[in-house]
Order: sequence, then structure tokens, then C-alpha cells
Amino acid sequence: MSKRIMFFLVLLITGSSFGPALARDPGTPAEPETTSAKSLFSFKTDDREPIFGDRFTLKAGYKVWVAKWQAQVSTGGLSNQANSDHWTAMSGPSTTGIVKLQEGDWFNSVLVNFTWINGGFDFAELTENSNHFFANRRDYTITAALPIYQGFGVFGGYYNSRQEITNAPNNPALGVDRHPRQMDGAIVGVFGNVPASERVSVYGNFALAFLSFNGRGNTDPNLVQKTDAVQGYMTEMGVNIMGPRAWKIGTEFQLGFRAQIVQKNFGPNATGGADQQPLNDLTYGPIMTINAVF
Repeated sequence: MSKRIMFFLVLLITGSSFGPALARDPGTPAEPETTSAKSLFSFKTDDREPIFGDRFTLKAGYKVWVAKWQAQVSTGGLSNQANSDHWTAMSGPSTTGIVKLQEGDWFNSVLVNFTWINGGFDFAELTENSNHFFANRRDYTITAALPIYQGFGVFGGYYNSRQEITNAPNNPALGVDRHPRQMDGAIVGVFGNVPASERVSVYGNFALAFLSFNGRGNTDPNLVQKTDAVQGYMTEMGVNIMGPRAWKIGTEFQLGFRAQIVQKNFGPNATGGADQQPLNDLTYGPIMTINAVF
């Protein structure tokens, strides 16, 4: 009798200890732990897995500057200035590489940017019976930036603007004249970026440019202007908005206002138009950029 009691006690203890495993159908594997799969599309700002790891970020985008331009429309000692008739979109690619140096607020990264934009402008006639001017313009910049503390830092680089002004006289017998010119040189500046919320930040920058100018008349090669005394002032401010993520690629949208003024000074050392009044080259208007963040 005691042996039968001991046998039933063993069965009772065994069944209570391994009941769930024994209750499965033969051959059925144990249930795995449930994990939440990451969606391919998300509006979250902190769930993106960088393609290049946590030390390098690449932003590839397209920039559009809807601008008005006041420019010098002649070469060879003449100081005619004209304003563009309409707002014109200068657009092109913009790419930024960011290398994370360390955690913390001080000197934590290095940024390198390349931007190339191009557009065509139509200028108002200086008088009712004067010549008609239009132009093609291409600008590009290469800059490197160093955040010093949090979102504030300094940058420097190279700016190049190639312009071709076309003079179409109202009298067809006079022929069309083209004036190619180029401004290029070093730029240095400061920038800041302040978060306003989880998705939105406010940005701004200001730069000084130290440029040279070279202009030439196409039909008359003797019409030449050259000077190394060219100063530029460039500024941009706006908002940066983080968009949704698709797979491992984030999105970003920037909207702001950009203005730059370049003053060409023709002193005793200038070629063509020496000692004339300075000529100002002014461009301003809203600017926007759409970026894919890798």
C-alpha cells in the first residue's frame, strides 16, 4: 500500500512541474520570445539605424534658391547696374558629410558640404529704348565646418560664381554681345543651430568672402575688368524640420531666407574701370533644401 502512495505522489509532483511542456503536441517547438519588429516607415526621430554606422552621416539633397539679382550688366569701365525682372529659381545638388568625433557638447563633429546651383535671369531694361539683358549664373561652394559648443561653430571654404551676361540690343544691326565674368575666393564664417522641439530647429549663419573678379567682353576682348579688391557678405537663416523615416533613410526639410552682397572695388591696381565707384552685386530670396539622411 505504501508503494502505491509513493508512486502517485511522484506522478503528482512531475505533472505540476512540467505541465506546460508536456501539454504541447509532439514535435511542437517551444514558443519564442516576442520581439517588436521595426516598421519600414516611421515618424519617430530616434529609431533610425544609420547605414554607415554611428560615426558617419551622409545628407544628399536638392537646394532651390528663389532669388532676385541686382548685377553689373556691362564690362569695360561702365557701371550699369540692373535688377532682374522676375524671381528666378537657382537650383542644384547639395551634399553634406558629418563625422562624429566624440560624445559631449564640445568639438564633437566635423562637417563638409558641397553645393552647386544654377539658374537663368532676365533683367529689366535700363530705359525704354535701351538694350535687353539676360544672364546665366552658376554658383558653387565647398566648405568645412567645426561645431565648437553644441550647435555653434565656425566654417571656411571656397566660393565660385560664374556669370555670363548677354546684351541683346533693340537694334538687331548692332549684334549680340556676351560678357563672361567670374568671382571666386575664400569664405569664412560662423553658424548656429538651436533645437526648438523634437523635430524642429532654428539655424543661421554669416560669412565674409574675400574674392577676385575677372570680367571680359566677348565681341571686344579689350573690354576687360579685373580686381582683387572684392568683399562679400553672406547670410542665411531659417528652420530645419526632421521628416519621416523610410527603411534606414531619414528625411529633412530646410526653409529659410538667404542674402548676399558682393562689392567690387576698382582702385588704382584694377584693370579696366580703375578708380570708378564700387559696383554692388546683390542676390536675395527664400531658399529651401530637401535632404535624404543616410
